Amino acid sequence: MADRVFFHIGLPKSGTTYLQTIMWQNRELLRRQGLLYPGRKRMEHYHAFRQAQGAPLSELAGNGDVWGRFTQRLAAWNGTGLLSHEFWSMLDADEARSAIEDLAPAEVEVVITVRDYVRQFPAVWQESLKMLSQDSFDEFMDKAFARRLPGPWSWRTQDVVAVADRWARAVGDPSRVHLVTLPPAGAPRELLWQRWREVLGFDDTGFDMSLAVGNESLGAPQAALLHDVKPYLSDPLSSRPEFHRWVRQYFGHEVLVPQNGPRFGMRPEQALRMRDLSLAAVDELGRTGYPVTGDLQDLVPPADPEVRPSPDEVSESERLQVAGRAIDQMIRDVRDLTRERDRLLAQQSRRTGMSAPAGNGTARVRRLANGLRTRAGRLLAQR
Repeated sequence: MADRVFFHIGLPKSGTTYLQTIMWQNRELLRRQGLLYPGRKRMEHYHAFRQAQGAPLSELAGNGDVWGRFTQRLAAWNGTGLLSHEFWSMLDADEARSAIEDLAPAEVEVVITVRDYVRQFPAVWQESLKMLSQDSFDEFMDKAFARRLPGPWSWRTQDVVAVADRWARAVGDPSRVHLVTLPPAGAPRELLWQRWREVLGFDDTGFDMSLAVGNESLGAPQAALLHDVKPYLSDPLSSRPEFHRWVRQYFGHEVLVPQNGPRFGMRPEQALRMRDLSLAAVDELGRTGYPVTGDLQDLVPPADPEVRPSPDEVSESERLQVAGRAIDQMIRDVRDLTRERDRLLAQQSRRTGMSAPAGNGTARVRRLANGLRTRAGRLLAQR
């Protein structure tokens, strides 16, 4: 059995994707050092969380009993294990205790990555926007202050004091709950990695750090446009798998993110309220005595934070520019795919001696462009 298991439970939007992708892509080098990061694909750690949370196996599609496979692999491993997904932070103390008991007799060390609330909540809103939330940024912040945010973006995963307390009770020893603070804005990105490596105690000599992938951010006008487009999405794009693939991944990450729009932030009054909450959290964490890698002062936002545009203040002109560039990108994508389709059809017709059906790519592109322009015009006319 693994003698020790590091349980990285988030928090969401605290550098988790960056850390996970480096570890996953270099997991063979980790294995040689005796550290097992189990799974056939990285997303299995999400499915393991869902199973431990109580999701029926029927809901996990082809990922049934992945938690059982993980615990079996760790039971057969002579060394150290690593489990990592940010949604583990959602578990209550009993659910966390049950997961920890499944890993017995290994000693579990809980790792929580965390950053200050003024940087955290804009990132959390953006992630919810790239999923199914319809809230504007101001609506989201109003719910945050009222503690009415739902699901994985709620205070259940963002309140580091409450999360650490639940897992400390589950693991039975606060000294086994490690806080890793994200460096302040402007610090080298590699500093987070160095802190992470210090906690887990491995050697990254030979690691390919170019394989690191961050969860890239939308600029203020790009986020505003995505928020405006969402009410117009029709079936099947409103279903979770289709939305994730085509709206979040394609439209969000492949079309809008590369536009490199200006970063956004809270309104000054929102930032001051969040700073007060950060100060209270730091004060409480300091009293509990959790081991900290980094500095709890990293969680204290500046008293005079940099003023950045709010997505809710983006002008119609800015939205229109973003929409025009997005339409151009999407038309070119459809053009390239249509050309590739026609090339493959022509190859097939030469092999079979049958005529390829008449191409309708140009007409389809024209219809797509007109439809997108019409929707963009309606969107702006209604503002």
